[in-house]
Amino acid sequence: MTRATRNLRKTLDAVADNNETAAYELMRAVEKLGDEVLRQRLLNTIHRLNQDACDLRAARDSVELVSVRLA
Repeated sequence: MTRATRNLRKTLDAVADNNETAAYELMRAVEKLGDEVLRQRLLNTIHRLNQDACDLRAARDSVELVSVRLA
């Protein structure tokens, strides 16, 4: 695995971690909300952040597969 591939994988993983951390913090804030409309909008955002984290990790794994095939 090349250095560029490792760096790309680390970056994708770091962004996924940041998305999950942001989603967790939003969930804690949502628990304290009384406004149901705002609550639903934030829950949808949390879902998208978690989905993006999963997509980023899948991309990270596919980067390794492409790198191995090219080698």
